Amino acid sequence: MKKILTILLIVSIAVINFQQSNASSKYKLDEERIDALFKTTAEADLNLLSGNVMNRPDFQTMAMSEKDPMVAILLDFFLGGLGVHRFYLGTKPITGIGYILTCGGIFGVVPLIDLIMLAIDYDDISKYVDNPKFFMWA
Repeated sequence: MKKILTILLIVSIAVINFQQSNASSKYKLDEERIDALFKTTAEADLNLLSGNVMNRPDFQTMAMSEKDPMVAILLDFFLGGLGVHRFYLGTKPITGIGYILTCGGIFGVVPLIDLIMLAIDYDDISKYVDNPKFFMWA
């Protein structure tokens, strides 16, 4: 019985080694392609660091809307009754006080509508940033 187990062990090790040698021969590195990839990546990074990027329109719109809509939605969902999402979006402190004094923004109705409006306008929340109105959607 020991001889059969020993033979099976030797055969299985041989099969595993054969499979590994075939697998390693399938994958070879193309060093020229890797070097070319690094060269293009370095050039792209240098282009990003140049001053010309600041003048691009897509960069300017990205810089203008620094507020992340997902953060505003999560703050509204968890802390909407306190108006924390409005503070994140840059409203005046009186708005947050209004949310607290009206029992969470008219008993939670205003934060719920805020949440819906932020979800609808997820791509562009710029009209809600620095909005001093109590009803930010109005």
